[in-house]
Amino acid sequence: MRTYKEFHGDLPISDIGKELRRILKMEVHHFKVLTGYGSTTGSSKSKTMVLKSLSKLKKDALIQGYFPGEVKNEPLTSQSPYYEAKMQYGSLVKNDPDYGNDGIIFVFIKRNKGEI
Repeated sequence: MRTYKEFHGDLPISDIGKELRRILKMEVHHFKVLTGYGSTTGSSKSKTMVLKSLSKLKKDALIQGYFPGEVKNEPLTSQSPYYEAKMQYGSLVKNDPDYGNDGIIFVFIKRNKGEI
């Protein structure tokens, strides 16, 4: 699974949505996004914006689902926004070395290449 690292400080926050759409034009099945961890402030602006942008892409039916790596260690209920995606795709990433990493977000695409 390919990892996109430009979201970890190399990309202005205002360009995150546009960059995710660009990546969607190249990827077919799934990819990972490396964001900041927020270790100094407790929250990462890039991670927050990536999650917000992915929520919109899911709402627009451009992706099937997504979840941050830390859901590996969190008990999720059916009320969690990541529950369905974790149930559907958890087995796909269970052996990924980044599964459990707070700075990684897994993205799963629902369409064929070139449909954006």
